[in-house]
Amino acid sequence: MAKQAQKVETTLGLIAQTQAEYQAIVEEVRGFCQKARALRQQVDELRRSGSNDPQVATEISKLLEHADYYNHLADQKAGHPRMEILRRIDSLVREASGLRETVQHNENVLARQQMELEETEREAVLMVKRAKEQIQETEQLLESQRAKLTELEGNRIE
Repeated sequence: MAKQAQKVETTLGLIAQTQAEYQAIVEEVRGFCQKARALRQQVDELRRSGSNDPQVATEISKLLEHADYYNHLADQKAGHPRMEILRRIDSLVREASGLRETVQHNENVLARQQMELEETEREAVLMVKRAKEQIQETEQLLESQRAKLTELEGNRIE
């Protein structure tokens, strides 16, 4: 029973750890998206400036490449690793739920067994009490019969 409770605790710890990993990925994806958005805002500002300078055009091109790179990183992080962690969380949650049910079942079995033990102990006490009473009655009967026998044997000798 304690082993199952320990397994539940371990599984719950794994769920918390996996959820923390998932949250870290979500934060990392948000960071990538924010960087891409900031770079695109810089591009918009440069375009609004109306400059025809080739350096500005080169800078816009570099900023867009970086924004695309951050979007790509966000897509990668938001894809497979994120889905894998969600699957792990789901699996661990199912495992914890199964373990909780098993622990609950075993707790119910234990409670029933304890009640049965108490009832059996009460019955055993009553059986011992009845046996002692029967022994006492038999001893009294035997004593009475011995006394009668002694009396009869005494009358026969006379």
